Amino acid sequence: MPVRLIDKLARMAATVAIAAVLSLLTWPTATIANDKNGEKPDYKPFAEVVEGYDLIDGFFPLYYNKKTDNLLAVIPSAMVGPDFLIADSVVAGGRLTGYQFGHSLVHWEELNKKLLLVQPESRHFRNDSTMKDVIDRTYSDSVLLSTAIVTKRGKDPVIDLDQVFKHDRSGLSGYFGGAVDPSLSRWAETKCFPDNVELSVEAVYKTKKGYGKRATVHYSISKLPKTDYKPREADDRIGYFLTARKDWGSDYESKTLFKRYIHRWHLRKSDPSEDISDVHPDDQIVFYIEKTVPVKYRRYIREGILLWNKAFEKAGLRNVMQVRQQTDTNEFANLDPEDVRYNFFRWIVTGDSFAMGPSRANPLTGQIFDADIVMDDSLVRAWHARYDQMIGKGPNTPEDPSLKTFLDKHPEWDYRSMEDRLMPLACQGCQELHDWEPDIMKSLQDKFPQGTLCSFANQMTHEMALGAAICNVAVPELERDDFVGQWIKLIACHEVGHTLGLRHNFKASAWKSLDEILANEDPNVPTVASVMDYTPAVYNLDRSQRKVYINQMVGPYDELAIAYGYGIPKNGEKEADMLTKICGQISESGLDYATDQDRSFIAPDPLVNVYDHGDDPVAWARYRMGLMEELRKDMVNWAVESGESYDQLRRSLEMILFEYSRVIQYAARVVGGQYFHRDHKGDPNERPAVEIVPVERQRAALDFLASKVFSGESFDFPPELLNRLAPGRWHHWDSESSDSVQEFPIHDRVAAIQYWALFHLTNPFTIARVHDAELKVPNDQDAFTVGELLGKTTKAIWSEAEQQSVPIESTDRRPLISSVRRNLQRKHLQLLTRIVLSQPGNLVPADAVSIARMVMSELHEKLQAMASNEKIDDASRAHLVDSAARIGKALEAGYDL
Repeated sequence: MPVRLIDKLARMAATVAIAAVLSLLTWPTATIANDKNGEKPDYKPFAEVVEGYDLIDGFFPLYYNKKTDNLLAVIPSAMVGPDFLIADSVVAGGRLTGYQFGHSLVHWEELNKKLLLVQPESRHFRNDSTMKDVIDRTYSDSVLLSTAIVTKRGKDPVIDLDQVFKHDRSGLSGYFGGAVDPSLSRWAETKCFPDNVELSVEAVYKTKKGYGKRATVHYSISKLPKTDYKPREADDRIGYFLTARKDWGSDYESKTLFKRYIHRWHLRKSDPSEDISDVHPDDQIVFYIEKTVPVKYRRYIREGILLWNKAFEKAGLRNVMQVRQQTDTNEFANLDPEDVRYNFFRWIVTGDSFAMGPSRANPLTGQIFDADIVMDDSLVRAWHARYDQMIGKGPNTPEDPSLKTFLDKHPEWDYRSMEDRLMPLACQGCQELHDWEPDIMKSLQDKFPQGTLCSFANQMTHEMALGAAICNVAVPELERDDFVGQWIKLIACHEVGHTLGLRHNFKASAWKSLDEILANEDPNVPTVASVMDYTPAVYNLDRSQRKVYINQMVGPYDELAIAYGYGIPKNGEKEADMLTKICGQISESGLDYATDQDRSFIAPDPLVNVYDHGDDPVAWARYRMGLMEELRKDMVNWAVESGESYDQLRRSLEMILFEYSRVIQYAARVVGGQYFHRDHKGDPNERPAVEIVPVERQRAALDFLASKVFSGESFDFPPELLNRLAPGRWHHWDSESSDSVQEFPIHDRVAAIQYWALFHLTNPFTIARVHDAELKVPNDQDAFTVGELLGKTTKAIWSEAEQQSVPIESTDRRPLISSVRRNLQRKHLQLLTRIVLSQPGNLVPADAVSIARMVMSELHEKLQAMASNEKIDDASRAHLVDSAARIGKALEAGYDL
């Protein structure tokens, strides 16, 4: 073919292509123009479309066909364009029942006979018009879905809501095992009100195997509240959930583009001239206690909610919180908990111990407009947790993402239980039934960042089981209902705190000494600085009856936080000055703040924990271990009633071992610890940002671990007890009494507890922290060093190697080194070897590698000398020979030239 002809054909094709593109670009615009010019598109008549449908009038008028279960919505033309809110929640769905699955600011756009549901880009903004066009082009809106306009009622588009909501809008298909099948799903609720529409879909999630699971998902569509609300900027010294937006109109000299607004309700005074005034009646925060809540616990929930009025009154507002009880017959009987106009406290039954208090806020300003709390019935039942899994995992829980990330990257540092090593699939069913939370919690964390999910009640099963044991042994006069009621009151108060915008404060429990806490008997006197901590119960070891087991009052930090979020400037006072004065108080006793991102087993501050009490983690560990020693006495009699299986004894011992493990971890974190403060420059009594834990406290913590954990004395159980630890025999769905391994693996349980204490002392984070701290302590002061850490730990764990002579009673039945100690020593060698074999400066500082090598060399000589003594029992001698050989091989392989 001639070249000219080819060129001509190419030009013709290009012309046709350009024309086609131009046609596509102008077609939607022309269609919209035709609609606006009154030219009717090819729609069926409205009356014909809605024939057989019943009208449900309201915010978006609905038309429902009962025969076909089809729902249409009329979108007023005035509502095409303006923003509104849509919120998702699960009404019925197994363990997700009651969960809120987020909310969005959205609007409708009409395009080419379709309505688009658009989520406007809200993270970036600029108030003036200089760069607004650039910002709009760079950060575009998101189209969440599109649906065809089936007809119009005048100028108002009509859409088929089946196409919008009988699908997996909330992203639950992964949890329920398949996609929503619209043909099997149906409308469960359709209600319209002047400012909102409430819809529920009973959705069927169809699995690959062909069957489906039902779950009811609720959608609340409402107007954006229009008030004179003024956003309040966040401060890192006080913990609020926040909305963060980038302001591209900020000065170029500004150190941040972000505007961070706290989440809070819009509260005004009835009389602005008064220092303390009743809240404006339109702004009062009202919680409805759902009729499903057991009658005997309602008063505790009411009291927990109303506790916040004390903090609000300190901030100048009276009667902010109000509680109303829903019943089957009163005026609140038909209120819907999912309706965004009402705040509910709900009771659910999933079999999992948890409570949650999420809220919904305007994503532009942070103004809270709705909150609901769910509490699970299992909280008040002393069900047994899966301690066999919890002990092995140690601190590695879904709530410790930093540690989990490290262990995922370096699995050789993790501890695997005997069951997991030998039969990893043996308890797969148990994991599915009892350990469902990690995946769901992760998916929820993706939807709700900033630590907005609360797991206060997740380990409440343990606290309730422990309380049940205390009822039988240490404090037999304890009133069980009141004990449970105190827990419910605290949890209710805690979750309401979240609905007010407050984040966790895990440093609040370090406000008072343990002695002060144990001495308190007045429920009106707080024992922690904030109810936003996770606080355990306290008991007296002398068997005396207590009146107060759990903190029952908001603390000084709660009052400070409420003052920051809700304080109203007095006449003539500037808001900025008021907030600066409030934040300047944080160096005072009880006003420290640390939250979810500060809490981890590998984080530096040992006072940032959950389920601890007092300003000394070692004192708390001694106290709780003493309580466990009390419980261990005569376990056979109190743990098992006549006629019961001895698997109850097994559960009780594992409960005690779990408590050992938990409090030991708190004590271990003191070693290499650093206290962190949030003071700003110029604050009154300004403290340094970092304060090294005093050297005497670090040494005391290491001595505690040596005597109570590494010595093995705490794990000396009589054979008559161990031989009664029967396995659970109920192997069925959701069984609370089922064991994959019949024999009780006592060595494995103890090894797990000791391992996590040893892990803290030798992991790269602790070693690097101790190494850096040597430069953070003035030269004329004593300091805790890497050499002292590794040297003292080795001497404590290998104390037998320090003995000058072998005891005469060293026999196979009375070995020089017990089997528990031998297991510990092997784990120590593994961890120490890992350091020695690492590239200097890679895993740990190069100095630490050198010191670890020196410590191992000295230990090698001692073990070789000791192993040559033929008077030592066979098991101990074999262990010494093997350990010396392993050290020798490690030292030989340690150099990478």
